[in-house]
Amino acid sequence: MKKLLFLSMISLFGIDAFGQNVNELDRPANIDWSEDSTEIVTIDDIVKTQQGLTSNQFEESHFQDVWSRKGYLNLSYNNFTLTPDEKVPTGVSGLNGGYVPEFKSKWGASLQVGRGYKLHKKPIANILQFYIDYRYIDLNVNFIEHENNGKDLYDTSVKINDKRFYTPWNLEKYDINYGMALGPSITIAPFNTMSSKGLHHLHLNAWYQIGYHASLLLMKNDEAADANPEKTSYGKEDKVREGIKLDLGHGMTNAFGFSLTWKFIGVGYEHRSAKLEYQTLDKDTYVDDKYKFKSTTNRVFLQFRLK
Repeated sequence: MKKLLFLSMISLFGIDAFGQNVNELDRPANIDWSEDSTEIVTIDDIVKTQQGLTSNQFEESHFQDVWSRKGYLNLSYNNFTLTPDEKVPTGVSGLNGGYVPEFKSKWGASLQVGRGYKLHKKPIANILQFYIDYRYIDLNVNFIEHENNGKDLYDTSVKINDKRFYTPWNLEKYDINYGMALGPSITIAPFNTMSSKGLHHLHLNAWYQIGYHASLLLMKNDEAADANPEKTSYGKEDKVREGIKLDLGHGMTNAFGFSLTWKFIGVGYEHRSAKLEYQTLDKDTYVDDKYKFKSTTNRVFLQFRLK
């Protein structure tokens, strides 16, 4: 009986050892089964990791495009005003008391081209970016109608020291001015945290600029507007009636504005003010005093964003 019990126990131990050997043979040899099986990298894990990398690269490329347009070109319609900052005589006593009035444009147009230079490498919270704007082209043309219905706008019978005439300020005239400006700006992309990628391109821009510009006032000839009843002709009188009449002004400008853009196109508004000092370019014919003026330009524009 003892022998039978002993043989049975030996048989049971043998079967258990055999089972363990079979299980060890079924396991892959290159896996350490004593380790935590959760650390094993599967094909699904590799695919998910690659998808995550691709998604991050796509998002980075997308936002680089969102913030890539730092240049701009504006096509503007102007409302222009030119106001004397002191009493500027015209030589026509019956019109505006003999002094230059405030001039307002009938129409005006302008072109501005500039670029923003980033003050920090990445946008703050991917929403806010500060720049220094440099506007290297600011070209304006404004047309100002004549005063007093085109009658008695200047008088060739009135001279200073019997030598020079007053500039015929009251004639129809063109203001042609060119300038450059520099200043801070801010761009806000308020929808960058939303899932809609199209809204990421919607930007609000605001700026302030200080600049300098030069202005030419080109006055149109109008012989019939001469208040001189005799219409005498001694050489210079004819030059006043028929010659080229140009005054040059220059001075500092201040401007502020804002625009709303989506991708490469937008609309905006800007106000620009300036202080200028004008003087005739024909000092042999006209009084060569310097006269101070103020100008304001309000413009609405169509903006094209440039990379």
